[in-house]
Amino acid sequence: MADEQDKAAADVPADPTAEELDLEAMGLEDVELTEEEQVALTAASARPVRKGTPEPVGAKGRATPKRRRSTTTDERHRTTPADFVRESVAELKKVVWPTTSQLQQYFVVVLVFVLIMIGIVSVLDLGFGTLLLQIFG
Repeated sequence: MADEQDKAAADVPADPTAEELDLEAMGLEDVELTEEEQVALTAASARPVRKGTPEPVGAKGRATPKRRRSTTTDERHRTTPADFVRESVAELKKVVWPTTSQLQQYFVVVLVFVLIMIGIVSVLDLGFGTLLLQIFG
């Protein structure tokens, strides 16, 4: 596993630090760097270097197998109808129910939306019906 990581790391070249960039060899010693390029060079020199990860002591060299679910009778406990009703009532008590004014407002919003959709579908139905009658009729 560590060999695979070393091979993967060997395939990717490391980013050169600001000290390793030889601007004179590139013919760029007299080029004025913009502020963004200077910030980028500073950030590149401040970038942390990855250290080699040593092999942990006592490593087994293979993946840990998945845990199997135990089939004990505690996990397979069935809920009785009385427990179901009791838990349902407890959950319904936790619900934040809308106030009367909120309920009226939601009703009006839904009613307006449905009426608009009825209008759109009716106009489309009338248009397609007329178009088909002109084509085939």
